Amino acid sequence: MPRFLIALAALVAASASSSSSATFAAEPVKVLIITGDNIKNHDWTGTTEALKDLLSEGGRFKVDVTPAPSKDLTDANLAKYDVLVLNYKETPQGSEESRWSDANKAAFLKAVKEGGKGLVVHHFASAAFTNPNWKEYEQAIAGGWRTQGYHGPAHEFSVKKTEVKHPVSDGAPAKFDHAIDELYSASLRTRGSLVLATAYCDPTKPQGTGIDEPVIWVNQYGKGRVFNNVLGHDTKAMSDKNYQEWMRRGIEWAATGQVDTASK
Repeated sequence: MPRFLIALAALVAASASSSSSATFAAEPVKVLIITGDNIKNHDWTGTTEALKDLLSEGGRFKVDVTPAPSKDLTDANLAKYDVLVLNYKETPQGSEESRWSDANKAAFLKAVKEGGKGLVVHHFASAAFTNPNWKEYEQAIAGGWRTQGYHGPAHEFSVKKTEVKHPVSDGAPAKFDHAIDELYSASLRTRGSLVLATAYCDPTKPQGTGIDEPVIWVNQYGKGRVFNNVLGHDTKAMSDKNYQEWMRRGIEWAATGQVDTASK
């Protein structure tokens, strides 16, 4: 083959490869928000809609929601997604569709631990499956409220980054004054957890501990990346733009292992 044809073929191949890479890079992150029935003091419906809204900007994420994990937590369905977002707690009075069977639980753990799906734990979802305690869920979500967590009255407080270098926090706000929210104390963190952000729990306030309480941390569960954010009790707290920035960054990292700052 003449040299100019060889060169032309190489150029076409390189162009196709580049185009394919660009197309791949532009693929949206596929998110499944797992939720259920509203419970006392937690409006899952409202906060789920807020999560969906904050992810809808910019086209980086493609979001589906399931209020029926009994039907949708299956190997086949979970394989469609890059990251699972938990905004859920089981309730005795909940519908049958919202309850997780043993098969649902197995599919969920398998998707993260073996399938490498990202996992994001939002606020009170870390209190799910505590009575009796589902120990493997506790490990998968890197801890959180469980049964030992508590908080005082909701109030405004400052959130600040730790010195840990991590794709989620690199480029996130160093410190911000957060909207009125619950500040969790005594959160459990599983071994290997890296705390990315804390908030000082003012001892002059009811149940104040006088220490910097971890509010955002990350870990690994098998092949899956785990992002745990205890902030965001209600839609007012979730309207904080800085909170939203952390959530978007955490969800993208859990899904891909990196954060595309250009898309922020």
